[in-house]
Amino acid sequence: MEKLFIMKTKYPTKKLGEVCEVVGGGTPSTFISEYWDGDIVWITPKDMGKLDSYEILGSNKKITEAGLKNSSAKMLPKGAVVLSSRAPIGYVAIAGVPLATNQGCRSFICDETKIYNRYLLHFLLTKTELLNHLGGGSTFKEISGSKLKELEIPLPPIGEQRKIVARLEGLLGKIKEAKRLRAEAQEAAQNLLPAELHRIFTQQHITPQKQHTNKLENVGMSSKWEEKELGEVFVFNYGKGLSRSERSASGKYIVYGANGELGRSNRHLIEGEGIIVGRKGSAGEVTRVTGKYWPTDVTYFVTEDKKYDIGFAYYLFKFLNFPQYAVGVKPGINRKEIYGIKIPLPPVAEQKKIVARLDSLSEKIRRLQEHQKSTASDFTSLERSALHKAFSGNI
Repeated sequence: MEKLFIMKTKYPTKKLGEVCEVVGGGTPSTFISEYWDGDIVWITPKDMGKLDSYEILGSNKKITEAGLKNSSAKMLPKGAVVLSSRAPIGYVAIAGVPLATNQGCRSFICDETKIYNRYLLHFLLTKTELLNHLGGGSTFKEISGSKLKELEIPLPPIGEQRKIVARLEGLLGKIKEAKRLRAEAQEAAQNLLPAELHRIFTQQHITPQKQHTNKLENVGMSSKWEEKELGEVFVFNYGKGLSRSERSASGKYIVYGANGELGRSNRHLIEGEGIIVGRKGSAGEVTRVTGKYWPTDVTYFVTEDKKYDIGFAYYLFKFLNFPQYAVGVKPGINRKEIYGIKIPLPPVAEQKKIVARLDSLSEKIRRLQEHQKSTASDFTSLERSALHKAFSGNI
């Protein structure tokens, strides 16, 4: 199976044991206080998983000189490459300060005339799958020092290694920046709809408060928009319980809980367009629904009415932010409490125009988010490709 991991390269290969000293770690006795709270940085695989860079500069736990002597750990020099070798296998970093590790890590002290530590670091990052494959053990997976010593690495001259790392890290830096920009674009997409809801409803000067003292100011308010209390316009009906025996994965109709689809059933309670509002659990969450469905007893449901467009109701409820009204040890929404919220209500014809605009915006956001999701693996593929090329002599 190891043949699957062989990388074609124009460089000669060396075993890691020929160019590095491979060092294990250890843990001082936890029962002797004088071994702990010292000055020596002491790293575990758990610490490795929390690093936000490839450099180790500190840790939550430190040991003393006496603790170091009590353990089988060895003091590692600054620049040593540290690998988590016991579940989880594959975290890699460089010691930014002298440190020691526990037995869940193995480290490489590089012969600086033969191998550049950052070159080794990036090489190990390409070998996570192989390292996990080589790990053995009945209780937990662990890769031994002897197997690490036998691992072969393509090894150009030290000067070329440095050039490869400089080019590689430059490319990886660009990919990292692209990831950051993509994350910002995702956040911006998520904020588009709330921003538009705020623009539409605050231009009518509505400011919902928990105390329900919010009033619509007359200044600038269209004469066609009315001020109403939520309970004057909308009826929040109680959902109804549905036993598990009445649910089926192959059911024709959707069963809704407080936070959306809960399951399916061959029974339905309501037919038509509507809105589900979480009553308990995910209290205040809003879901737009259509067709035949069953709202469970942890929900309220609102159905169509000539007083309003159901789509307008959905966007209004999203704007009102019902979760802020949830109270209690197990937070819930009391419909009598929210019925007093003051809301702006335009004529139904204007509501429909608002819904058309917001539906169009929502669809654009959905497409953008789907595109972002579908391309999420592109950066990972780029990183893998860059690393592969670096160690095959093509970068």
